[in-house]
Amino acid sequence: MTSTHAVPAEDADPDADEIGVDESFDRYARMVRRAIGVPVALVSLVEAHRQLFIGAQGLEDELMALRQTPLSHSFCQYVVADEAPLVTADARVEQRLRDNLAIPDLGVVAYAGYPIRDQQDRVIGSLCAIDDTAREWTPEELSALEDIAAACTTEIVQRQQKRHAARTAARARDLNERSALLLALAESLSATRTVVDVAAAVDGVAREHLGALVAGIWIAEDDTVRRTADLPTHVQHAPGLLSYVRHLGEQWHSARLNDVLPADLSNPLGLALAEGRIVWFPDRHRQNAVYGGLNLERQVGEARAFVPLTHRGRAFGGMAVIWPESRDLGHDVLDTLQALGRYAAQALGRALLLQEQSDALMVLQGALQPRLPETDEMLMAARYRPAAARDQIGGDWYDAVLMPSGDTALMIGDIVGHDLQAAATMGQVRATLRTLAWSQDEAPSALVGKLDQALTDLQVEAMATLVYLRIETWDRTGDRVLRWTNAGHPPPLVVCPEGTVRFLAEDAPDVMLGVAPDAERGDHRLSVPPGATLLLYTDGLVERRGESLVDGLDRLAEVAATHGRRPIGEFVDGVLTDLLGLEQADDVAVLAVRFV
Repeated sequence: MTSTHAVPAEDADPDADEIGVDESFDRYARMVRRAIGVPVALVSLVEAHRQLFIGAQGLEDELMALRQTPLSHSFCQYVVADEAPLVTADARVEQRLRDNLAIPDLGVVAYAGYPIRDQQDRVIGSLCAIDDTAREWTPEELSALEDIAAACTTEIVQRQQKRHAARTAARARDLNERSALLLALAESLSATRTVVDVAAAVDGVAREHLGALVAGIWIAEDDTVRRTADLPTHVQHAPGLLSYVRHLGEQWHSARLNDVLPADLSNPLGLALAEGRIVWFPDRHRQNAVYGGLNLERQVGEARAFVPLTHRGRAFGGMAVIWPESRDLGHDVLDTLQALGRYAAQALGRALLLQEQSDALMVLQGALQPRLPETDEMLMAARYRPAAARDQIGGDWYDAVLMPSGDTALMIGDIVGHDLQAAATMGQVRATLRTLAWSQDEAPSALVGKLDQALTDLQVEAMATLVYLRIETWDRTGDRVLRWTNAGHPPPLVVCPEGTVRFLAEDAPDVMLGVAPDAERGDHRLSVPPGATLLLYTDGLVERRGESLVDGLDRLAEVAATHGRRPIGEFVDGVLTDLLGLEQADDVAVLAVRFV
């Protein structure tokens, strides 16, 4: 056979890819040549525009290398079309075959081909014997050809089944890995409260489960979010700027060099957001060829993907994932990245909502904090610090009221609870006591007794600790007189001018508010000299899990003595800084007075 019309190789049909082309099928062709004694034997798969010889014996070298011809040179196509054997002693006299170019170009004269099938029982090709002269095929030759075709079919089916089983197992592994990734991401993101938490969780999951070198988030700046009519319908808001979110331990220097990006087509994150799709590059050189305007110093990794972070019609930003090696991202990886982006966007939405709520609560808390009176005889400073793990609001409070008599009333308290309800109750308690203090010129114990009874009569369900203290006029020695009552609250302290510290704790404190409205309460009295500093505070300043209150009070006394000579505002800040760590466990309110 000659090969004057052989065509260049094309991508193999999926069936051919699955079955493979190797010496196993050449073996079947050799079996045909030995059993029948023909010059050429083929195992041929018929595709849409060609026939592919996965097994062959007796072809010319050039055609043996190509292993294919167009269908214009194919008799095997008729076996597939008819789903039946094709046997001819001389194709030149057959009306159906005589015009086939395989006769003049390849020298095909006698032909006998039997169907070969796949695992779906489809006829996909032919096992054939070819002679370049006319010959009558004997029943024994055709029977042998049929048997060898059946054996060839069996091997094809087995190969397909093995490939299918391997693909199924690989798919199962991929699904398990994807499920593990999404589970890990869901677990990591469920505990996030801030944008920084989300960025850290995404980075960790991408490293552990996607084999990424690093992953990061660029988030929309709140003050640049705007409506954009020409965006896709799934994104109704687009950020004007994207800012990189740093988190503890990250050292992605090239991200920091590009920490602020415009949300437009000048960078891949902007493109991903604008088109609502993942933009990816198999290596950094192909990215840089398109986006040469980026700051490309200190780049890391190779393959990279940029994922839009959108949820419920809002664009929260974009995510970049970098792999250490060059790679093409298949459908499974892209599907996983899309899921990762959806989870991250939802977590960002929740974190931003929490931040908005926190900001609103801070405004509310600020509104609830009183304005301290200003006098020539006293300097005052106060602070409120919420717990690190809770909203920016709670039941700790302080107040100072300049009374018609000229005395000053100081109050500090702690409502049981650490939420918005506690803050609302705190507002009622503080307003009631402030009114009583201004309108009733009575001893502190009597006033707090009236407060306790009023809360009961007004059905304000509140349990609280409280110190109510009056700063009265100067006594004969030139000192100021303090009179106070304590309803279950930690004792205030006085830092004397010489640096000694004294707690206002003559007796055990009285019962807290909301327990026994008719309980008897006591008053205490102390004179303090000019230059002394009075500090009222809530229990979060001194109480620590696993230690006694005495230890906390001793620590407070030492710190207060250390800062006692500093200006009043610096005194308060110094005490808070020394006693409160980064992970403050409870709300804290403090109120300090320096007697001039």
